[in-house]
Parts: sequence; C-alpha cells; structure tokens
Amino acid sequence: MKIFVSWSGNLSCEIAELLKKWIPCILQSVEVFFSSIDIEKGDNWDKTISTELSECKYGIICLTKDNIAAPWINFEAGAIAKSLDSRVSALMVNIKPSDIKGPISRYQATKFEKDDFFQLISSINKVLENPLEASVLQNTFNAMWLLLEQEALPIIEKYSKPEKTRKNDNDILDTAPLEEILQILRQQSAILSNPDKLLPIDYLEYIQRKLNDRSRAFSVDTERLLDELLHYLDNVLTKFETVPSHAIFFDFIKLCDLSDLIEIVSHTARNIGNKRMYSQARRLERLYYSIVEGKDENSLSQNTD
Repeated sequence: MKIFVSWSGNLSCEIAELLKKWIPCILQSVEVFFSSIDIEKGDNWDKTISTELSECKYGIICLTKDNIAAPWINFEAGAIAKSLDSRVSALMVNIKPSDIKGPISRYQATKFEKDDFFQLISSINKVLENPLEASVLQNTFNAMWLLLEQEALPIIEKYSKPEKTRKNDNDILDTAPLEEILQILRQQSAILSNPDKLLPIDYLEYIQRKLNDRSRAFSVDTERLLDELLHYLDNVLTKFETVPSHAIFFDFIKLCDLSDLIEIVSHTARNIGNKRMYSQARRLERLYYSIVEGKDENSLSQNTD
C-alpha cells in the first residue's frame, strides 16, 4: 500500500524524508511517496501528483509554522482529501492544534509525539489488506520510535525559534483546557458534517481520552482561542437547529452537554472584559437551551404517538 506525504519548506521536507525512511520499517507492506521537489516549485504538479494519488490509500500532511498558512499546501491538502476521502492526517511539527486554521483544521491532527504518532500508525495499519496484530504493531513501533525520535529531535531543534516570554504561569494553566476543548469541537464539527460517522466508538473514546488528559499546558492567546471556540459552537448549534427531529440527535446533544463549555467561554469572556464575546456566548447559551427543550418536546411527542 502507498502513502502520500505532502510537505512544503525545509523542516517539513526533512520530516517527510524521515517518514519515508521509517514508516516502512514499522509497516513493511507500506511504501511512502515523497516528492523530492518542493510543491511550491513543481511545474507538473497535476500530472505527477494526480498519478501518485490514484495509487495511494492514505495521506499525511507535514505542517510547520512556516507552511501552515501557505496557500499551496492548503490547495494540495484539498486535492489529497478529495482523492483519499477521510484517510488524511495533519502531522503537527512544533505547532499546536490552535495554530491550524482554514480547511486543514478539519483533518485529524497528530502531534509528532510517541502516543499520537502511534495512533497515526494504527490508523494506517487498519487500511492495510493484511494488517499487523495489535501486539506485533505495538512492539515493532516501540523499537523503531526510539531510532526515529533520535533523528527527528535534532532536525526540529535546528529549525526551532525561541518562544516569546510568557506572561505568567496562571495564564498558561487557565488556557490549557481551552486548547483541549478546541480539538474536541473540531472533531465534533467534522462528525456532524457526515451523518454516517455520527457517534462512532473511536470518536467517543477520543473525547474521553482528551477530557481526562489535562497534564499538558500550552501558551495560547486567550481572546483568539475564545473567538474560535465561539465560531465552532455557533457552527455546531446551527447544525443541530436545522437537523430533523429524531431521538438520536437529541441523545447526541445531551451526550455532548455543551452547557458547561458555553458557561466556561462566557465566564472567561466576562473576566477578560470582552463585551462582544460575552454577548455572543450568552446568545449561544439561549440558543442551546432552546434546541434542547425543542428536541425534548419532539422526542416526547414521538414517543406518545
């Protein structure tokens, strides 16, 4: 099976080279396509890439600070997604999920860390005609990851820039949960746009894992993150408002229990003195409860009938 690796820029290129080298060592039946020509300089992109995509079953987009906003990588990502359906992952190198904007944000975000990278390898393994057994895959990955990491860390360090001085530890701890919530909302938005994937077991396990993991702290811009959270809440609630009345949708919105999230956003907006965001959060709160009450009444009516 072939895997298509998309890249742009020096750091992204070197990481893509490592993926071409090491993924086949973990999954021997996998071949990685990695173009040695920067996608921004390729003259015959359509001919070359389209041919390779027709033979690939999985795509990996290497994202870095230098290429995350590049129009060309967004263009290629769209072409990959169109050819490979949902079998696309965005590999984050030295960036956070909140850094990802635009169409690329709808893909499964994978950190270049051991646990997350193993989930990526597991996803690829499931697509194989003859996938490895779980225990064999885990043992092989554990052995190869140490060697992969030894080569990757010096490359990442070479291109890393000193981070700006953080204001204080309280700011970091207060915004860390919002970073995790943002990832969950992006997953919810992707699922709501595809009814066939509503409430898959893997997704529920993903939510539980992310909600329970609060150990990692990130330095983020609170207002920028709140603005994106409000955007996703508005998107999710609008979808719920327009879907047909059905018990499964009511059960799903009850399971999500967005009231706590809306309360956190509203409370944070009020604390930082942003009247616009606070007003928007209160509007979403009213919309949420109107949807819940409406779905509840429709569900009861259907049961009575």
